[in-house]
Amino acid sequence: MLTLSFIQIALLFCFSEAVAQQLTAEKILLNVKQQFDHIEDYTAMLTAKVNMARLRVPQMQVKIYFKQPNKFHTESKNTSFLPRNIFDLNPSDLLSKFDATLQEKEQSDGKTLYKIRLISKPERGRPARESFVWVNGERWTIDRFEAVPTETRKIEVTIDHTVIDGKFVVPLKIVAKFDVIVNTDSLAEKIYSPQRVPQRGTVELTYSDYRINTGLSDDIFEKKEKK
Repeated sequence: MLTLSFIQIALLFCFSEAVAQQLTAEKILLNVKQQFDHIEDYTAMLTAKVNMARLRVPQMQVKIYFKQPNKFHTESKNTSFLPRNIFDLNPSDLLSKFDATLQEKEQSDGKTLYKIRLISKPERGRPARESFVWVNGERWTIDRFEAVPTETRKIEVTIDHTVIDGKFVVPLKIVAKFDVIVNTDSLAEKIYSPQRVPQRGTVELTYSDYRINTGLSDDIFEKKEKK
C-alpha cells in the first residue's frame, strides 16, 4: 500500500505553493481567455432590471448573440439603456488593451480570488484609467470588476456563473452598481448641470435559455453593422 510520509506531504505542499506563487496577472488572464475560448458562439435571453436615479425604465427582455473573436449583437428596443461594456466583457480585451499587475490573493466564501490591477494602455487623446478584476482561481472566471471610467463615476460589478452542458462556464447573473464620486473641484461637475450629473443606481442582468456552439451565421452580425 502506497503511503506518503510527513516529509513527502510537506514537500508536495511547498511545491504547490511555489507553483501558485509563479502565477502572474498575464497567466491568470490567459487562463480566463482559454476557458472562454471553448465557447465559439452563443445566444441567450437577457432580463434587465434598471433602477437608476431620475430614470424610469421598464424591465427589458434582450436577445444577445456572440461569436468569436469579438462579434456581438443584441435585439431589443431599449438596449441603449444598458451599459454594453458590462455584458460584453471579453477576456481577450483585458490582455490586449490593459497592462495587468497581480495585487493579491484573497479568500471569499470559500473561493480563491486573484485581484488584478488593470491600467489602460496609452491611447492618443485619452488619459490612462485604472480598474480592478477579481478572478476565480478554480473556474478562471471574472467574479468582480471595479472601475472609475470618468472623474465622477464609479462602477462595481459582481458576476455569478453557471455551467452549461457540464463544461461551459457562463454568466448567470450580473449586478452593476453605479455611483457618483462627489468632488467639488472636478472639472466635470463644474461643467454639468445637476440634471446631467451621472446617475446613481443599479442594473441587474439575468441570463437564460443559453444556446452554445450552434454555428451562428456571420449574417446576424453583418445586418447590425449595416443599420
